[in-house]
Amino acid sequence: MTNEVGQNHGNVVQANTVGTVNVSSPEPPLPALDGLRHASRSFVGRERELAELDVAGLTVVSGLAGVGKTELVLRYAEKFPGGKLFVDLQDYDDERRVAPAQALEEFLTSLGVREIPRTEVARAALFRTLVADRDPMLIVIDNARSAHHVRPLLPNRHRTIVTSRHRLVGLDDAHHLELGLLSEQEATALVGDAELAELCGRLPLALRIMAALRHTDPGHDWVAELREVELDLLDDGDERSVRAAFALSYRALTEEQRRVFRLSALHPSHEVTTEGAAQLAGCAEAKARKVLRELRTAHLLEPGDRFHDLVRQFAADCVSQDEEKATRERAVTRFFTHFAERATRMNEALRTPKRAEALHWFDRHRPTLVASVLSAMLLRHLPRGGAIAEALHDYLFQRGHLDDLLLTDQLAVDAALNLGQSGSAAILKVRLGHSCLLAGDDERALRNLYDAWAVVRFSNDVPLMYYALGGLVPAFIRNGRHEDARKAALELDVLARMLTADPR
Repeated sequence: MTNEVGQNHGNVVQANTVGTVNVSSPEPPLPALDGLRHASRSFVGRERELAELDVAGLTVVSGLAGVGKTELVLRYAEKFPGGKLFVDLQDYDDERRVAPAQALEEFLTSLGVREIPRTEVARAALFRTLVADRDPMLIVIDNARSAHHVRPLLPNRHRTIVTSRHRLVGLDDAHHLELGLLSEQEATALVGDAELAELCGRLPLALRIMAALRHTDPGHDWVAELREVELDLLDDGDERSVRAAFALSYRALTEEQRRVFRLSALHPSHEVTTEGAAQLAGCAEAKARKVLRELRTAHLLEPGDRFHDLVRQFAADCVSQDEEKATRERAVTRFFTHFAERATRMNEALRTPKRAEALHWFDRHRPTLVASVLSAMLLRHLPRGGAIAEALHDYLFQRGHLDDLLLTDQLAVDAALNLGQSGSAAILKVRLGHSCLLAGDDERALRNLYDAWAVVRFSNDVPLMYYALGGLVPAFIRNGRHEDARKAALELDVLARMLTADPR
């Protein structure tokens, strides 16, 4: 073999005759199939959930932001014996989102492919082909927002785990694991204090931030500060922030969903009812029901349409920032007006053939109605709060909800007094006195019945006078005032004869 060079281009060695030339390409890079980071050393519990991940095929782990989905999967991956592929889609961050084609490029590069196909479809086909005959692998797709972004990344076999803040119900063949909060014991072990664990809502992200803060200043009263500043404290100033995590979920919602979410923070009870959400948002109940279901799917509402405590704080901040004061006031007024009118109608229905329907409605809305009375009083919606309280009395009495009965009867009295309605207040004190007798609060019963009798006795309303005195007699007896009870009983007999006298 003869090699000739016509020109000198630098350091060239000219050989005359060369025997054998061996030409070889560089060795291909070794596949990077174990690049997952380890779970946090503070990982606690989750034995049941880890066991549930040990199933073949596709599993979707969903849950509230900060609940520890990724940490759970990383802990599981540490014990997985085969190769592992991992991609963080960052699907809730518009600026950092990883498209399926880019994720496939990462997978193929990890598998040692040097020439990546140009299209997403070709990349997906090559990926499935390359992993088809491999030993069992674990493929982790983190922070997915939609089934559409996940499907191109799914192999035809191997164990695959997807984490998401949404349930991803579109992945029909998946096993779904919804990750909940830590138990009281696990949360306390993580943060080192039972009260802090509850204030952090037993949310792992909040607990880890608080544990780090406690480590920096063990002697500080973190409980008091967390009660004072709430979400603002749950930020380590670096990369972990509960508010920022919730904000990503919030921004991923549609505008309609965001509006219902933030206005629902004005709902006075822990459970956001469909009827209440519709009034706050000013929409039809069918629309409110659909959006509440979507918020559950996004894990911004818990089962039963309840807010996690920290999520409620976030939603309250959103409604303050994103809704005008006048809009908030109109929403609350709609809410209280609706429930005052509806509760009044249902109270009247308790004495009609529609009694069963009315009882069912009261049973369904009791927490909302009781909380609404207190909230209306605090927000100075006195007539509406008083109306709801009055409408609740018969229902609560019949069902035996004594704590709620005492609270709402007292608030009804307070509303009447604040409105300057002394006559109505006296009547409501009679009602409150009877409720106190039923609950065994004898001293309070006597105080209210005695005050009411001083007004009611001059009303010429015989049934009302009889009702008031009928409570005052046993109240005197229970408080050891037997002579007063004897005199009141004599007056009661007179009223009884007046009620039964023949009007002719």
